[in-house]
Amino acid sequence: MGVLSVCEETPSKVFGVPLPHLRKTGQMRQGLPLLLTHLVGFLEKHGLSTSGLFRVDGAIVRLYELRRCFDRGGFPELNSEDVHSSASVLKHFLKLLPGGLIPAPLMIELLKVFRMFKLSKRHRAVKKILDSLPEENFNLLCYLVFFLSHVAAERGVNRMSTTNLSLVFGPIIFHVPQGPTMLEEQEMWISFTEYMLDNLKHLLPNMYTYESASNSPAVNVFEAGGDSTIECVQQLPLTETRSKSPKFGRLGRLRRRITHFWRKCTGKVEAIEESYVAGDGLQQSQQTVRFTGRE
Repeated sequence: MGVLSVCEETPSKVFGVPLPHLRKTGQMRQGLPLLLTHLVGFLEKHGLSTSGLFRVDGAIVRLYELRRCFDRGGFPELNSEDVHSSASVLKHFLKLLPGGLIPAPLMIELLKVFRMFKLSKRHRAVKKILDSLPEENFNLLCYLVFFLSHVAAERGVNRMSTTNLSLVFGPIIFHVPQGPTMLEEQEMWISFTEYMLDNLKHLLPNMYTYESASNSPAVNVFEAGGDSTIECVQQLPLTETRSKSPKFGRLGRLRRRITHFWRKCTGKVEAIEESYVAGDGLQQSQQTVRFTGRE
C-alpha cells in the first residue's frame, strides 16, 4: 500500500515530454532519461535471448501499468514475464517524444547525404550531422543504437538482425509526417537505420559498456531492473541513483572523431560532397561538452 501511494503522490510525467524538460525535472542522469536506462538495463540482463524482441508486442494492460508507474515518479520492478512489455514501453517512449529523436531540419540533411554520397564520404557527412544534434538527443541516440547493436549480436537466438530492428525502429527514431510520400520516406529511414546500425564505429562514439546475458560479463554503466514482484518503487534521489559516470566522455568522442583519411575526388558529385562536408548547408554544431553530469 505504501509503495503504491508513492506513485500517486509523486507526479513526474515522462511520456510525451521534451528531453530538456526531463532534465529540468530530475528525470535524467548522465544525460540520459532514467526510464530508458531502467528498461535497457533490464532488457540487457533478461531480454537479449528472447525471440522477437521489439517485434512482438507486450500485453497492452501491462504496458499501461508500467507507463502509469513511470509517469508517477516510480520505477516498476520487472520480472522475466515483462520482457516484451518492457520493450513495448521503450518504443512507446520514443514514439511519443515531441519532435522525434532527430529534429526535422537534420532529417532533411541526413536524407540528402544518404541519397547522394558514396559510402566513405557518406560516413563523414552523416557523422557531422549527427554531431550537431542537441546534447540530450545525441546522448539518447548513442545509448539506444549501441544497445540495439547488442540485440542484433544475439540474432541467432532472438531473430532480430539489424534489418529486422530497422523495420521496427526506423519509423520510431525518425518521425515522418503524414503526407503522400510518407511510405516512401519511411522506407528510406528504415534503410538509413540499418546503415547506421551496420556502421556505428564510423558514425557514433560507443561511450557505454553493457552486461550481456550470453557474453562475458562487463560493467553496466546504468544498472537497472530486477526480479522482484513489487509493482512500483519510489525513484531514488539523484545522488543515490544506481549509475556511474560513462567510461568515455568528451575526450573519448574526440579520439573517435577522425578514423580515416579521405582522398580527394574530382567530378561534379565529389565537388558537391566536399562543399557539404566543409560545412555548407549545415549549421555549425553548438555543442561543446557531452555527458557533463549537470543534473
